[in-house]
Amino acid sequence: MAADLAQGAAEKPAPTAAELVRGSQLLVIAHRGLSSRFPENTLPAFTEAIKHAPDFVELDYRHSSDGKPIVIHDAKLDRTTNSVSTFGAKEIVIGAKSAAELRPLDAGTWFDAKFAGTYLPTLEESLDAILAGSCCMVERKDGDAATLVELLHRKKVASRCIVQAFDWAFIADVRKLDPTIVTGLLGKEALDAAKIAAAREIGSEVVGWRYTDLNAESIAAARAAGLKVWAYTVDKPDEARKLAAAGLDGLITNRCDEARSWLAQ
Repeated sequence: MAADLAQGAAEKPAPTAAELVRGSQLLVIAHRGLSSRFPENTLPAFTEAIKHAPDFVELDYRHSSDGKPIVIHDAKLDRTTNSVSTFGAKEIVIGAKSAAELRPLDAGTWFDAKFAGTYLPTLEESLDAILAGSCCMVERKDGDAATLVELLHRKKVASRCIVQAFDWAFIADVRKLDPTIVTGLLGKEALDAAKIAAAREIGSEVVGWRYTDLNAESIAAARAAGLKVWAYTVDKPDEARKLAAAGLDGLITNRCDEARSWLAQ
């Protein structure tokens, strides 16, 4: 019987994004992977993050010139790649280069020489890495909703992802294409009644807000409206505990390897 119970536990399906979001526990979200110790938005950052059991691993993506979703935060390539030495020019936007042209770029050395040769992953590669051990928070920086929704459906991973963006019209488009996809609306400054009402109108389950703009009152108001409130980007233990005490639902952090210990204190 013990063997049967162990096998049943091993076969327990991974939670869906909706199950996690609608649960009562405070979630930990690995911001751009374990980005305090690894180059952000890369496969090493993602695979290391899942070793620490975050509820979600977050990433950012943009489209290459040939329309392929590539995982990177900035609009320009300078900060996190060797694009200047490779292409001989500064401030090249990712959308000016094809996926094939972007592939040889080094996206690791800027962080530490030991990560030399790390490349910009595609969204598809990143989903494969993250979903092997966690759920994924997909933050769209640019690109159309249809391309993303088609990719999630083709890979049959829509239920394991939450899609978020600062562009609320984009999230509305995602919900029109597939209202079952869990979505989040990013923002900053006051989380006031107007923004809460707009979020409810779009139908998103989560608002992801700059943590310095949140307080117990705004968190309570959003939760009373049926929204979950997540805070970005929290890397200080005292701030994490303060937000947790105020009723926060999700902690987005560069330090997913430490965050749970902060909350346990």
